[in-house]
Amino acid sequence: MIEEGELYAIRKFNENEEPVVVKDYIKYQCFGELALIKNDSRAASVIAKTDSKLLSLDRLAFKRLLGPIENILGRMESTYLKHLG
Repeated sequence: MIEEGELYAIRKFNENEEPVVVKDYIKYQCFGELALIKNDSRAASVIAKTDSKLLSLDRLAFKRLLGPIENILGRMESTYLKHLG
């Protein structure tokens, strides 16, 4: 979760191409939750635009704290995927 600052996510769609910005993030937004839910690698790299302060959870803490909310976040996967192409 972003406590302070602005960030953006980039992704390389083809090996020989430059990365493309796929999403912008601002204060109080989250990223990386799909990788935690699906126990998968990240789909994009997130880079700070400004000085930033972040809060993080490891997979075990994420699952323990979110419990049934994990199912809701899983249903939101299609929303995330539209940003990733």
